[in-house]
Amino acid sequence: MLDEILPTRKIGYLSPLAVIDNAAYEWYRLAPRGWMALFLSVGTTEFSGKEMDRIFAPLDSYLDQLMGRHIDLTLQAGTPLAVLMGIEKHDRMMAHIEDYTGKPASSTTQSVVRAARHLGLKKIALVNKWSVPMNKVLGDFYAREGIAVCGASTKEMHPADFVKIKADDHIQMAYELGKQAFAENPDCDGIYLGGGTWLSEPVTRLLEQETGKYVICNQTAQVWDIQNLLGEPAPIKGSSRLLARE
Repeated sequence: MLDEILPTRKIGYLSPLAVIDNAAYEWYRLAPRGWMALFLSVGTTEFSGKEMDRIFAPLDSYLDQLMGRHIDLTLQAGTPLAVLMGIEKHDRMMAHIEDYTGKPASSTTQSVVRAARHLGLKKIALVNKWSVPMNKVLGDFYAREGIAVCGASTKEMHPADFVKIKADDHIQMAYELGKQAFAENPDCDGIYLGGGTWLSEPVTRLLEQETGKYVICNQTAQVWDIQNLLGEPAPIKGSSRLLARE
């Protein structure tokens, strides 16, 4: 009865922040019809290695809650979390999630790196609100896929501060930093517009139209990656070039 309204896929998100607004809004603007996102907050309050140990200590409890809702895939959301863990700890956690749930798993960091590799990017510039050391580790994630980070346009901010920024101001900041990244790194093949708290997908499309180069953001990369992991790749028209599969 009314089968057409039932979700066809359920994606479990381990979401970094306590309040989930823009990430959910963009998910339902972009995801294929019938897909449902289950956001479980891990309550990140600061960017530090100690904080990562604290929030992921009850990882199996998080996974139990998501599996109780019959998820098809787990996604560890938030690039800063993977960066603060480092490559080895991140990889161990992802392997554990897959073993524990018996389902595919990914992370925002894996999604954006895989997207860059798929698009054939060799030089990428970073745009985000993170620190220099964090971006250095992010560069290591790209480097193991043969992609060089050639520059970064950043405005370092504490999580407690950037979550208070109004949506239109966030969009403007993302656009200005993106334009700056292209201007300062003319030899880049594209940019990664990092951060799930700002509405970045519309900025992604605008910058691609203006520059003719690729722009990757968390939301588009995650949806694209999940489509592939679930064996359901399909163009999503009207989105950025990655999701439109152009």
